[in-house]
Amino acid sequence: MANLATTMQGPIAALREKEIELLNDVALALNEAGEEDRKRIQDMAQDLRDMFFMVAVIGEFNAGKSTFVNALIGEKLLPMGITPTTEYIELIRYNEIASRTPVIRADGLREWSHPNTGAAGVAIVDTPGTGSIFLKHEITAKQFLHRSDMVIFLLSAKQAFAESDRLYLDLAQQYGKKIILVVNQIDLLSPGEQAEVRRFIEMQVKQTLNLEPLIFMTSARDALNAMVGDNGTGSDPGGVAAIRAYLRGLYSETPPAKQKLLVQLETADRLLQTYLQDIQQKTGLVGSDIIRVKDIQQELQRQSIGLETQMKEAGANIDTVLEGVRARGLAFIDTYLTLRNLGRGIDKHQLQTEFQENVIGRSLKEINEYAGEYINAVVDQSRLYWRSVLDRLNQLKDLMEQEPGGLDAGIYAEQRTGLQEAIRIAETELKTYSSGVVLNELKQMFDTNMGNFQVTAALTAGGLITALVAFATPGVLLGTGAAPLAFPAFVAGAAVAVVFGIPAFRSFRRITRETKQAFNERVDLLIKNYHTSLDELTKKERNRLTQYGNQILTPIFSRLEVLSKRYGDQQTQLTRYQREILDLRGRIENVQ
Repeated sequence: MANLATTMQGPIAALREKEIELLNDVALALNEAGEEDRKRIQDMAQDLRDMFFMVAVIGEFNAGKSTFVNALIGEKLLPMGITPTTEYIELIRYNEIASRTPVIRADGLREWSHPNTGAAGVAIVDTPGTGSIFLKHEITAKQFLHRSDMVIFLLSAKQAFAESDRLYLDLAQQYGKKIILVVNQIDLLSPGEQAEVRRFIEMQVKQTLNLEPLIFMTSARDALNAMVGDNGTGSDPGGVAAIRAYLRGLYSETPPAKQKLLVQLETADRLLQTYLQDIQQKTGLVGSDIIRVKDIQQELQRQSIGLETQMKEAGANIDTVLEGVRARGLAFIDTYLTLRNLGRGIDKHQLQTEFQENVIGRSLKEINEYAGEYINAVVDQSRLYWRSVLDRLNQLKDLMEQEPGGLDAGIYAEQRTGLQEAIRIAETELKTYSSGVVLNELKQMFDTNMGNFQVTAALTAGGLITALVAFATPGVLLGTGAAPLAFPAFVAGAAVAVVFGIPAFRSFRRITRETKQAFNERVDLLIKNYHTSLDELTKKERNRLTQYGNQILTPIFSRLEVLSKRYGDQQTQLTRYQREILDLRGRIENVQ
């Protein structure tokens, strides 16, 4: 049996080998893209080794395909019937001697041979009918479409342009196949009906697929019955001779070998373009995902900075209040802790009242207000932040759910899992604010500080008042009696002041200074405690955000970066193959 490969020599033979190598490389590149398309490219490479120009006849199972093929070769070679009785693909190869007994090939094709396929190296393929009741017929016909070099699409005049016709034509167009439309069984229509059907088909093909293919009107049954010769001369019952003449003209204008090489390149290029567009969309998707994750990370930083700013503002306000306490406390000491008051009777309860009113005053309330404002600001902003994180992550998840699969579907599945975990944690964090857990923790922290403040204030007032009482006690002035344990130095100093005069006065001043120092230390400790509390609160919130960013968002970002690189590498590789296809196409077209 003669095929194109056995007659190919010189440049065209070398270009065929180059194309086979290129198609195998493309198939390997599409290994992760999809099993079906990888298999298609491999089939095409194998067909180039066999090197037959394949003319596939495709159409509805009742459109008369087998009858049409028999009419095309001018002999009743293939079995014909009104029901889909076989799932075989019938392949009729060119050979000078006809073989009327088919051979079942390893790939399931039933192979015949005949001299009237149109030209040396041309094979006519009759596929199982589309729209068949047998699903396997439909799958077999669709799977073979990519291997064809030219498609003769047979439409039934009785059911012009069914939905299955449109789907197959669309698929053939996507593969870049040359398409010829044949409207068969026109013997069942009147001349007026034939013209109407033709116009309808032309309009449908143009509107739905934007195609304007050549259309032939035939009656394969009339042509076969008339047994028209293959030279196309004389009358043409059924109109099949016109198709034979047209095909011979194509083969004469461009040799079938050259056409086959160009058609298979076109199909590979179309598949590459489809995957390139898909990768570009995914690259854009991943790129926007990376931006979204970076936005969240930047929002983490802004939130952390915002907490720092709020903490400083709250601390400054509390400092102002406590510095006021300090100033009033020192003034209170200067007012009441004097030698002038030594001989006077001192009302301890009155001193306590004046200390509370003049020194402490509204400070407790003011500190509570500033602390409360900070707590509320932290809670409110944190709640808003976690809601915004959830919104962004849910949008990202929606984008992931739109991913149809295919390239890197496993990584996308992992990515979706990571997102779901991130969303779950964010929801948990938000609930801690909504449920009041965090608010209660913060209030408890400040309530503890307020208690410490009150204890410190009471101790300070008690110490001052005890000192004043000690000054006014006769036993202390005379150097007798029990000195208060909390102020032994002061009591001793007071006794010395009475006995020794000026040295005693100096001792009194020292004790006054030490009393002020003790008060200052208490206020300093109080300020420090508040700053520590604010620091701990802010650090806790910062740690919550940082931990979330490091443990949840950073891995998502890392996977997106890896995914983006993979897509970038695939895009570079497929683009390179496209350039090689373009270069090879030009070299084939220039072969004489």
